Amino acid sequence: MNTIAFFILVFATLVNSAIFSLLTDEFNSTELEVSKMETKNTDVFRQLLNQETLIRMSLVKNVHALMKDMLTLQDALAKAESKISTMQESFGNEISELKKELELLKVENNLLKNESREQKKHLKTVGENITMISKNHKEYKRIAEASLQMHEKNVSDVLADIKIEVRYLSITLLDLKTHTETADNNISASIAEKNKAIYNSMNSSFENFNEKLKATENRLSEVVSKLGESQVDVVAKISDEINTTINSLKEERNQYRLEQLKLSSTVKTLEMFRMNMTNRNCDPSSKKVGFTAVVTSSNTGWNSGTLVFPAVITNIGLGYNSSSGVFTATLDGNYVFFLTVLEYSNQYTAVDIVLNGISKVRAIGDSNARYQTGVNLVVLRLQRGDKVWASHYSGTGYYSATIPTTTFSGFIL
Repeated sequence: MNTIAFFILVFATLVNSAIFSLLTDEFNSTELEVSKMETKNTDVFRQLLNQETLIRMSLVKNVHALMKDMLTLQDALAKAESKISTMQESFGNEISELKKELELLKVENNLLKNESREQKKHLKTVGENITMISKNHKEYKRIAEASLQMHEKNVSDVLADIKIEVRYLSITLLDLKTHTETADNNISASIAEKNKAIYNSMNSSFENFNEKLKATENRLSEVVSKLGESQVDVVAKISDEINTTINSLKEERNQYRLEQLKLSSTVKTLEMFRMNMTNRNCDPSSKKVGFTAVVTSSNTGWNSGTLVFPAVITNIGLGYNSSSGVFTATLDGNYVFFLTVLEYSNQYTAVDIVLNGISKVRAIGDSNARYQTGVNLVVLRLQRGDKVWASHYSGTGYYSATIPTTTFSGFIL
């Protein structure tokens, strides 16, 4: 940016020097022939040159203002990049922080748009001043207004428009030269040759300035491209993290559904057992023992002893004790016991079905995913007075609700 400002200052100095030189040289070289010219034509010519000088100085001021806006835009982009980096670091903790930062970026973007509108107003004022040179230059006015409208697209387009305006200004100067030669046909051939040399020098300066503008435009395009690529990378990383979170949630949901299917299959198995019991010609006394007990709330700290199921749904034969959680056989026979334990969140849970202090089978709710269901079933030969209960083996806590998910059941075949 400093290099660009330096080139613009040099260009402004050259233009001013050339214009003042034009006025001075012309005055010296034609001092002897002033008496031959009409005073009115000389004043018109000088006024045109003074207006040309004012226009060039106005263009230089507008270029300075444009470069200052470019520095402001670069600072705003650097701040935006810093804020995006900060949001990336804190994304795992607070997604809401990212939204707030985005809102701040929107506000800054609105400020940049307002600055662009102000710049547009300044450029429009320049166009109106140029229009005052001659009412006959309608084509030039149309091109200037078109270039002002294109300024809203981007800074590169503005630089291109300035280049076009400079070229058409050169054309306007050539037209002024033609009109001046027609109006002042009595000026000597030496003055015409000197004017031609001056215009050639100015055209060469304009070409050099155009080349510098083109190089500046290329550098700005590279900077904008790099900024765009960095923003795309940040957005891609954020999108990957969001997709990873969504996939993880989907996996947990699928595993929970799988556990539900397993539980449904187990319930169907129990229904088949019951249907078989109904269809068998057993001793009527064998149908008089059966129970289902549940827990209706979760416990995150249970880690030892007997798992007591205090809520009794069925207790035929009154073999289950809801206070101690122990079932006592009232008849000799073969019994079926079924245990379901749902682990709490990602806490590991393992519970055994115990006969007279000896573990027979174990239900495990693993911690690989949230709310895994541990299920197991056992058929035991019991004598009257034998005791069966559910006992902690390892892990912590269990999950249940008003409609129970952690249950203990048993019945005689």
